[in-house]
Amino acid sequence: MKDSLKSANLKLLVSLAGLDTAITFCLAYPHIVEAISLSRLLRASVVPFLPIVVLLLVELAPHNVKAVLVFWKFKDPLPGHAAFTKHGPSDPRIDMNALQRHVGTLPVNPKEQNATWYKLYKRVEADTRVVGAHKAYLLWRDATALSLLLSIAVPFALWCFDAASSLVRASLLLFGLQYILSALAARNSGNRFVCNVLALHAAKRITAASKA
Repeated sequence: MKDSLKSANLKLLVSLAGLDTAITFCLAYPHIVEAISLSRLLRASVVPFLPIVVLLLVELAPHNVKAVLVFWKFKDPLPGHAAFTKHGPSDPRIDMNALQRHVGTLPVNPKEQNATWYKLYKRVEADTRVVGAHKAYLLWRDATALSLLLSIAVPFALWCFDAASSLVRASLLLFGLQYILSALAARNSGNRFVCNVLALHAAKRITAASKA
């Protein structure tokens, strides 16, 4: 399921990388009609393709590293680590007493919470509400990693190719803002993903994997 969702998101991520490529090109080579020096030629031919290279690095990055970039926590960063102590109780849809009756004792330890939540997720992974939230989380999580790497790589590359300091600062601000917004979107969709699973189990006892 996760692989198919990531495949569906790949087109959107490539589109984002394409947009970032166009933006980077404009930052790297703002005056297309000016005389082309060697440094400008290198800048125009190399720097714009950084988003594509970074997209490859994002695909290779471990999921736990991406989670840290999204939630800004090194220890137990996933929302599943606080599924029963934070996210479930804060969602008005979820009756925690009913949830406990349907699934048994609710763990408190972060790792046990995540493990228990994952078991519950596997029973409802085909539900459209769960699929939608999961897809959104994976998309924005990868967009977060892409944006952070670009916020480092593009300004550095522009600086190496003697771009104007204003362009270096503009690229840092642009991709830094993209990173923050993507991280916030990933957090919200990740928390919603966790809560959607719990809401389904609180509504009724589910003992086997359901079909979409």
